[in-house]
Amino acid sequence: MIRPLSAVIALSILAGTGMLSTGCQDPAVTVSDGALRNATANGAAVELKDLGYRLHHRLSCRTPAGNTPRTVRVHCVGKTTAGRSVRVDGIAYDAETRHPRQEFVILVGGHEVIRKSCLGLGCRDRP
Repeated sequence: MIRPLSAVIALSILAGTGMLSTGCQDPAVTVSDGALRNATANGAAVELKDLGYRLHHRLSCRTPAGNTPRTVRVHCVGKTTAGRSVRVDGIAYDAETRHPRQEFVILVGGHEVIRKSCLGLGCRDRP
């Protein structure tokens, strides 16, 4: 079953909202962060392939410190097979709700090639 990236972000946030404040990481949150990074990397790869860009390796994604239940960011980097840099920046506002507002920007060689509200096969923006 293919889930839109918005569903993955919502699940990631919901998994983290019930966390107690302790010094240990909650395994559910760690898994959710991993799911968010994977969904962004997979969605961006589909979008880039549709534009004719082939990735040298899978994109490397991270969720930076400072994310909150309301606002979640993800950043990915990589290279095309032609050696051009790839950068993906994603943000979800109202991430704790069922309908987060999202924006993803993909740059190849420093030039913006995509700016849209979802990525990949489950994307409603796709024709």
